[in-house]
Amino acid sequence: MKALRGIDISHHQGSPDFKRIRAAGIKFVILKATEGVNYTDPCFHTNIKAALAAGLPAGAYHFLRATPLDRQISDFLAAIKPYRLTWPAALDVEHAELSGMGHDRLTDNVLTFCARIRAAGCKPLVYSNYNWLYAAKYLDAGRVRAAGVPVWMAWYSGATPANTDRSSLCDIWQYCSDGHVDGINCNVDCNVAYRDFGAAEKPAAEAQQTAVRVDTTGTVKLPHGGVYQLKTTCPRQPGVTSARPDIVKVLHRARLGEDDFWYLVAVGGRPGDGVGIYTAAPGEQGLRRMIVEIG
Repeated sequence: MKALRGIDISHHQGSPDFKRIRAAGIKFVILKATEGVNYTDPCFHTNIKAALAAGLPAGAYHFLRATPLDRQISDFLAAIKPYRLTWPAALDVEHAELSGMGHDRLTDNVLTFCARIRAAGCKPLVYSNYNWLYAAKYLDAGRVRAAGVPVWMAWYSGATPANTDRSSLCDIWQYCSDGHVDGINCNVDCNVAYRDFGAAEKPAAEAQQTAVRVDTTGTVKLPHGGVYQLKTTCPRQPGVTSARPDIVKVLHRARLGEDDFWYLVAVGGRPGDGVGIYTAAPGEQGLRRMIVEIG
């Protein structure tokens, strides 16, 4: 697929002319919706209505802060609920105050946020920069991708999509913050997407193939505190992740030959809550294999 040019904006870009932006060859826009708690970007509602009216595929993002997670999720979902987003509902993870949370806790929070986005019927996406994802590793990019969540990465180096391919590291590459696009009278973040997130989902007959075999599919009911053992078989150790690690936690038990054994532990939630369990061999996107229902 040919990479798609896109932009992301906030109130700093004012009120763009989205018809001109679309005519300039931009294929998608992702707009800042909310930040932390009790903050909605003052231009979000006006601009997303204008973008959609111009026929420009649109997504939205929330800027994560160290304020209560549930309230941030609720604020974001409330802001985007009136609109039909054909591109993802993204989580921006880069504020310095998050780095003190620790690698595991921050990743757990990010996956919980993404799971709520998915449960609301939107496509989750995680944004961060190269340092946070792959150098300092404040965020576990492997766990994010194993959970079936695409990565949107910022990396400014002077390289451009014309001479550099970052598709091995991310699904969307934000390659500059000082770009210029017709229809916007100031600098703008420019991106290239290696996937068309607005394309229709593939039918079941064309569903993703995987190198991972599992011994359980369908739905398994677990009482609160219950444990279920899942076996995977794969030449290389896969990742197994929970869409809601705050409800069902995944623990690796052992690897014997090509078999891995995993404990699925019901640590939270309410009766009737369903949590997707995803597998991914190295190099694969996460694929949902089963559901754990709290009961």
